[in-house]
Amino acid sequence: MNTHLRPLFRRTSVRLAAFAVLTPALGLGAMVALPSSPALAYSCPLNYLCTWHDTGFMGTQWNFNRGGDFWWYVGAGPNDQISSYVNHTQEYAYIAKNCPADSQWTWVGTTASNNDLTKAKWPNGTNMNDSISAFAIGTASDFDVDFPAHGDRTHGGC
Repeated sequence: MNTHLRPLFRRTSVRLAAFAVLTPALGLGAMVALPSSPALAYSCPLNYLCTWHDTGFMGTQWNFNRGGDFWWYVGAGPNDQISSYVNHTQEYAYIAKNCPADSQWTWVGTTASNNDLTKAKWPNGTNMNDSISAFAIGTASDFDVDFPAHGDRTHGGC
């Protein structure tokens, strides 16, 4: 192998960006879309609320899709460990600081995400990072102050 030959571009993203710019000029008629985050684009299945241990959709990933308009405990692993999320459902998702949920909860719009919960706050002003204990998934029309109801504790609810 000739050690004097070097690739034109060392980074894959730079090569893909150059390809995306040059493709129309070459008449190939294709565009390359670079995802903002590999985790956001590839690892969150449809109809799930996906959460990650670290900011930037990195680290251990936990996916939730339990519906029924009830609050559910996130489980021992993700409890107070979530630092980013994606709502990849067609419904509202809800997250709460405590389980059972109290006044420290918020809703997440359909297809909404937050890649850095260190900058997010609960209604009382405390930091949201590493403090989520419950979730719910329900229809958008169900949104009101009393929603969601508390789930059955024997089935993992709050």
